[in-house]
Amino acid sequence: MTKDKYLSVNALTTYIAEKFVKDPYLERVFVQGELSNAKLHSSGHLYFSLKDENSQIRGIMFQSQVNKLKFRPKDGDKVIVDGRVSVYKGNGTYSINASNMILDGIGQLFLQLDENIKLLRSEGLFDEIHKKPIPKFPRHIILITSKTSAAVKDMLTAVERRFPLVKISILNTLMQGEKSKNNVIEHLKFADSLNADTIILSRGGGSIEDLWTFNDIDVARTVFELNTPVITGIGHETDTTLVDYVSDLRATTPTAAIEHAVPDQISLYELIRNYEYSILKHMNLKLESKLNELDSVKNYYKFKNPSSLYDQQVQKLDHYSGQLEHKFNSIFTDKKHYFESRKSQIFNIIKSNKIESYQTHVNRQDAQMKQLIKYQSDKNKLRLKNNIDLLDSLSPLLILKRGYSYSTIEDKVITDIDDVSVNDMMKTQLNKGTVWSKIIEVEKNDK
Repeated sequence: MTKDKYLSVNALTTYIAEKFVKDPYLERVFVQGELSNAKLHSSGHLYFSLKDENSQIRGIMFQSQVNKLKFRPKDGDKVIVDGRVSVYKGNGTYSINASNMILDGIGQLFLQLDENIKLLRSEGLFDEIHKKPIPKFPRHIILITSKTSAAVKDMLTAVERRFPLVKISILNTLMQGEKSKNNVIEHLKFADSLNADTIILSRGGGSIEDLWTFNDIDVARTVFELNTPVITGIGHETDTTLVDYVSDLRATTPTAAIEHAVPDQISLYELIRNYEYSILKHMNLKLESKLNELDSVKNYYKFKNPSSLYDQQVQKLDHYSGQLEHKFNSIFTDKKHYFESRKSQIFNIIKSNKIESYQTHVNRQDAQMKQLIKYQSDKNKLRLKNNIDLLDSLSPLLILKRGYSYSTIEDKVITDIDDVSVNDMMKTQLNKGTVWSKIIEVEKNDK
């Protein structure tokens, strides 16, 4: 083979690169795999490898696309990469130039859960101030769960063992699947309308996909808005869902949820026994103390000689009675002297004829007052009569009595011949009546 038949490495690499560029199937690819050798360069570009059980491909994502990612890529992440395949001529290797990267499956769910948690926390839905107290001695508890689940049997067994007096109602609910979200929300709202003491939302363990209904933001908001206290028991101890953050109490398991909801009758019995013992002990101590006081009083020397109890009191009574009688006589005497003194003063006033003088003065004032009133009354009557006479002199009615009259057309007084027209109806007012006339002719004076 001649020398000109050989290709240079660059020519071959360029040819292969052009094939990659022109291949429509490689312009945009979606590749699923596990990240390894992920490194964020100081330039902001992300270098990584994408591998599965059998193969591996290198990849790069430039800074402008890295800044748009909703998570920080790290080794071991299961991802789906959106990009194009290209050849780097420098070393003749092909790689994927990523334009987007998302977590695959479970990883994406965890990312969504983290975003939901941040949103509701920012709105204050996790704050302790919103947590309602769980009743200590409930009469009615509603379980929102699947009737066929093993968790229900464990919960009912725990109720029978701990507090069989409580009424348990079960709302058979879809716990996973596409229809479970609406079913859970519907049953939560219905349970809230039944005025129960506590609602328990529970289901057994499962994967994050199985438990995803309880990570839904609408379900969490519904739990938060209920008026009835809510206990959540979702999955196992390591499973924490979104509704656990907004519920009034989070239990690690369904059985633990029912244990938080009802008291333990054995513990209550022991508590009552302790109270009974404490009360009896306190009563015995009190009784013993009072008996000792009674013995002390009984042995008091005055009770052995009862007359000594009232001898001094009788003497005090006599003493106070004497003081009271003396005080009464003293006050009575003072008041008697005062009365006699005032009596003498009154008799002296009578003797000096002051009363008669006062009576004469009053009679004189009374006569003057009556005279003044009569004078003022006559004066007002005269003024009123003058005013009436003046009004009568000005009254049209008085003029009518002297034989005069006045005429009107449509309630307008006629003062000029121009106010009258042929066929007008004229009303003439006389002293004792009214005359209606129809104008048949109007005659004006020359002047």
